[in-house]
Amino acid sequence: MRRNSEKLFGDVISTVTVAVLFFVILMLVVFSAVSYQRSVEISDANGNTRAVLSYIITAVKASEASRVSIEDMDGMQVLVIEDVSTGYAQEIFHKDGKVQENYGRIGEPVNVEDALVIGEADVFEFDMAAYNLLQVTTDLGSSYVHLHAAQ
Repeated sequence: MRRNSEKLFGDVISTVTVAVLFFVILMLVVFSAVSYQRSVEISDANGNTRAVLSYIITAVKASEASRVSIEDMDGMQVLVIEDVSTGYAQEIFHKDGKVQENYGRIGEPVNVEDALVIGEADVFEFDMAAYNLLQVTTDLGSSYVHLHAAQ
């Protein structure tokens, strides 16, 4: 009789140990999945921030010989980077929570339907902070770029 109770106690201890190990492994998998999901969300947010802020700065810097201006077109504030030699302009604007870019002829209205989405931002503003210093402000942060050409 003593042997049966010892065997039963050993079986119960083994079963409880396996159940606890299974539970710990399951919790590790769930914790890892949640951590991975959070890191992907942070990476996406950082990518959006880089896309919105650095894209504009890079576009302005890449066109140093062009004329850069801030204009009001169709009720939107638009950053216009003109390439006078070709007669075309790169137009960057904010509409419906998205920062967008359009490439078209200088002086024509902004074609919102065919615009390329650069990223998402709730706030998006341009300002000439000082002489030849362009400030780009979003809810994601601010960036500054010095305009070399006379504007």
